[in-house]
Amino acid sequence: MIEKNTEYYKMQFYDSYVIVEGLGEFVVDTAIARKTIQTIVDHYKRKEFVIISNRKSDYSLNPDAYNDSIFKKIKGIAIVSQKPQMKMKAMVEQERFEQSFAFFEELEDARNWAENFFVNY
Repeated sequence: MIEKNTEYYKMQFYDSYVIVEGLGEFVVDTAIARKTIQTIVDHYKRKEFVIISNRKSDYSLNPDAYNDSIFKKIKGIAIVSQKPQMKMKAMVEQERFEQSFAFFEELEDARNWAENFFVNY
C-alpha cells in the first residue's frame, strides 16, 4: 500500500483501487475533484482502477464536478458511510456518474467489492 496526502484528502493506493478519505468538512468543486482524480490517474498511469470514497468527515461533492471528462477514467466508485444523509447525497452523485457506482456501510465490504471488481466486469 502506498499513501499520499493532499490538502483535502488522504489516499491509500492498492493494486486496483484507492481509498480516498476527506480531511475535514468542505465542498468538492470541479477544481478539487480534477486535481484529486489527476493524482490518482497519475499513480495508476494506464491501469484501470476504482475509487472507494470513505466518507468519515461530512464533506460534500458538487454533483457538477462529475461533468468533468477526467471522471471517464474511473471504472467504478464505492461510497462508504453509515450516515443516512450521506446515502442521499450519494444517490444524487450516482445520477451523474456513468460507470459502476455502489454504496456500502462498511469499508471492508467496499474493499471486497473493489478487489473483485475487475474479475466480475
